[in-house]
Amino acid sequence: MIIGLVNQKGGCGKSTTAAHFAYWLSISGSVILIDADSQQSSSTWISRLESVKIPTQAILDPEQLFETIDTISDKYDSIVVDGPAGLSEVTKSILDVVDLALVPCQPSGLDLSSSSKILQLLRHRQKVRRGLPKTGLFLSRAVKGTLLLKEATQALGVDPRFPLLKSIIYQRQCIADAPIQQKTVFGLSSSAAKSASTDYQNLFQEALKILD
Repeated sequence: MIIGLVNQKGGCGKSTTAAHFAYWLSISGSVILIDADSQQSSSTWISRLESVKIPTQAILDPEQLFETIDTISDKYDSIVVDGPAGLSEVTKSILDVVDLALVPCQPSGLDLSSSSKILQLLRHRQKVRRGLPKTGLFLSRAVKGTLLLKEATQALGVDPRFPLLKSIIYQRQCIADAPIQQKTVFGLSSSAAKSASTDYQNLFQEALKILD
């Protein structure tokens, strides 16, 4: 199972979600994180976790990325790929190999507008790959009870080819603090972290159902 986190816009929670997804998957099986983002924040974060050792590779070359994933796909139960910001050749390579593409979207006008370009690229890849990668959108860094959240839910939930997942990742300080503490929210004890852990678990469970 190969899962990619992609979006052309940075700061949408892509790397944070990739790191948490890799950790969550490691609880039940073998997983590797491929970091294709030039900032390499997810691989740095994962490599510093105190509670578990998850292998990582930082790969910024599109051909190397494709070949590496093809080579190691039978060595791990899951591969999580953290894609770069932007619609680069690396992003295209990711969409050529993943089974599931997850697109985090912030509930803001600029983010919703930019999401149309990554969805266009996904449509192209699905035509070439006969329906793959399967895709799910989700709202990230959202603030509960806001008009923006309501409008984003309505705007993104219109295309059945790219379903908007019901699970939402809300903006919480504990999520931002987790890398500093060399943990994920699953390893933090505050009530906010427990809520964030539930949000992520719900998201990941719902996302995997897309592959069924």
